[in-house]
Amino acid sequence: MIATMLITERRRRYQHNSSGERPITIAMLHIISLCFYLIVSVNAWIPDVQPDLKTKQDKVISSFFGNTTDYYKILDHDGESVLVGAKDVIYNISMKGLKENSRLVWTSTGADRELCMLKGKPESDCHNYLRVYARLSDGQILLCGTNSYKPRCRHYAPVEATPDVVDSSAGNSMRYEITRDVEAQGLCPYSPAHNSTYAFADGQLYSATVADFSGGDPLIYRENLRTEQYDLKQLNQPDFVGTIERNGFVFFFFRELSMEFMNFGKAVYSRVARVCKSDRGGPYNHGKSWTSYLKARLNCSVPGEFPFYFDEIQAISPVVESGPNALVYAVFTTSMNAIPGSAVCAFRVDDILSAFDGDFKSQKDSQSHWLPVEQTQVPKPRPGQCVEDSRTLPSIAVNFIKNHPLMESAVPAVHSRPLLTKVHLHNRLTAIAVDAQVRALNGKHYDVIYSGTDDGKVTKFINIMTSHPNNTDNLLTVVISEMQALPLGTPVRELVISSKKNTLVVVSDGRLVTVPLHHCSLIVDCRGCLSLQDPNCAWDLQTHECKNLAASKSKFGTKTYLQSLNTTKNTAASLCPKTAADPVIVTMAPSQVEDAKKLHYASVSGVSAEKPTNLDQQTTGGGVDFTLNDYIDENKIPQASVDPEQVMTNLHDPQKSMAVVNELQKASTLTNLTTMIIIFAFLLTFLLGGFAGIRMKQTCNQNRLDASHHNHFGKPTQFKHQNSGKDINLLINSNPYTTTQKTANLDLEKDRSHECKNSTEHLEKELPCKTSTLTKVKRTYI
Repeated sequence: MIATMLITERRRRYQHNSSGERPITIAMLHIISLCFYLIVSVNAWIPDVQPDLKTKQDKVISSFFGNTTDYYKILDHDGESVLVGAKDVIYNISMKGLKENSRLVWTSTGADRELCMLKGKPESDCHNYLRVYARLSDGQILLCGTNSYKPRCRHYAPVEATPDVVDSSAGNSMRYEITRDVEAQGLCPYSPAHNSTYAFADGQLYSATVADFSGGDPLIYRENLRTEQYDLKQLNQPDFVGTIERNGFVFFFFRELSMEFMNFGKAVYSRVARVCKSDRGGPYNHGKSWTSYLKARLNCSVPGEFPFYFDEIQAISPVVESGPNALVYAVFTTSMNAIPGSAVCAFRVDDILSAFDGDFKSQKDSQSHWLPVEQTQVPKPRPGQCVEDSRTLPSIAVNFIKNHPLMESAVPAVHSRPLLTKVHLHNRLTAIAVDAQVRALNGKHYDVIYSGTDDGKVTKFINIMTSHPNNTDNLLTVVISEMQALPLGTPVRELVISSKKNTLVVVSDGRLVTVPLHHCSLIVDCRGCLSLQDPNCAWDLQTHECKNLAASKSKFGTKTYLQSLNTTKNTAASLCPKTAADPVIVTMAPSQVEDAKKLHYASVSGVSAEKPTNLDQQTTGGGVDFTLNDYIDENKIPQASVDPEQVMTNLHDPQKSMAVVNELQKASTLTNLTTMIIIFAFLLTFLLGGFAGIRMKQTCNQNRLDASHHNHFGKPTQFKHQNSGKDINLLINSNPYTTTQKTANLDLEKDRSHECKNSTEHLEKELPCKTSTLTKVKRTYI
């Protein structure tokens, strides 16, 4: 804004400049304003929290490749294998090495594929993408697929393997026989790219998808019950991201266009909806409608006087039993045309249930605000509750819940703020997985959270409760590591943890990779191992290695291992042993002494290799013996200790240490203020200099014009004194280039006592004036 005003003012001055000269061009001002904008915008952004450890893609353990049009989707998993739904096939893949154990093939018929292409869909989508899987109580499996935009479901019964089973090129085929084949409208999506979800509970399938070819009829469906068709109060263009079952309810997490914000514009809000598993529909003409469908907003925002909301939910985790609380972790982002930002929030299941026990929200008419419904207007019994037989409910209660599905109160996040915030211009969070209740050496348990991004990265972090006075919410976020699990630009769709195999399965549209849950072995020194603050890693004092606690099967509480959580790097360094138990005496030749001293002190200080003054030396025979306070074996060459902060890209983590937070804030504030002052001073000097240059140029042109009028005679005019008649041109023209007189200027010998007197009239003390000898002689004769 400032630069724009300056350019406008400069243009106005140029238009009024009669001389037509422009000392400063418009292009230069545009460049200055552009630099100003760039510097201000860069200083306005705070960089992301940088982890202590960054690993490259070559750390991937194993991969399973396919095509990007396969649209991989995790259907089920345990600690040993994972079921992946893809195009025309479902894979059973071992988590160890991602080897295919078996597969089940189900393709669409030729007639269905031709009909799909006749309806205008591309050939790549006219296949059977398997999207729903469930294990039935009788040992059968339920499998549903898109079937070329004509969804169908099948029941498969296992068949005992026979010796004549042959291996396919990619693995053994699953031996099942079809026992049932039905249409799956409302149970399975039509498009493989549609955001749908489902849950199988108590022998029934709960699905959240669309019920038509065009995708304009979203619904939450179970058997004959569904949400109201084309009712924007219940569902308004939703994108479903996950489903969980808990305490007799089924919860659906999705994002949709907000009806309560419709009078102010267009906005997307994140929701959680619930239905009762015992719901059997309403009486009379409400027999196919939910009587317990309610929804509430999810509040994932940065607190403050004006909270900043992350409104679009992208993924959720299964229910995590975190101590006394049951938590659901979720990934949120800003809208695509807003400031790129992501956050991870956690919600208690109890808080979700409490939100559905609060006030209802309604709108009197289309021009009114959405306000809480008064308690006197709520019918009895309270609508939306779970009852034994919902068909016995009064019609007034069913009609009320149909017209008032939205709750007034939003579900608050745990700690009333995000557990992790990420502002990045090139990526957003897309997936999440939680390694629940990892036990550290101090006996405490931590939820280790893994979040994937849309450019193939996986970030690992934990949250630690602290009592630091500067941290008001007593929550400290520690970003442990970040690795490039997938090729750059490949989005992470899902994350699956296998604690048994100590691996993390990263899923994209056409690829599966496994990466280790921890990177303890990459740390080579004690300080780096402890400052990593990973509950999986500890420093082994015996082998001097950073090890995984689960893999090493260590005994907690022993002095063999060191681990430090909720500490700064300096505190972690103070916990590490600095010298060996017994120093080793090494004998070297005199010519090697200086090099050894430099090597030793470079390894100790890490910054200086100067010769110390207090080094004890003892000359014995032909060599020199001295003590090296380092871990040196008899047959090993002493090496400088490796600090991960020097070999890896490492920035101080403002979410790890509150002391570092203050330093970063002060440094950032001082840097921004200094930069702004320098820029302002530069621009002010530049503009004032330009203005002064213009004025001086105009003045010079005016003086030049006046001189041309006064000196049109061609020769300088000679003036004569009235009394003496002498030429006094020497007195008024002191320029040596304008006089032809070769003799010395005797005017300096004239009497100037009156000038001295006048020059000192206003001074407190008269200044001495020097007179020449000729002047004194004249005074004497006079």
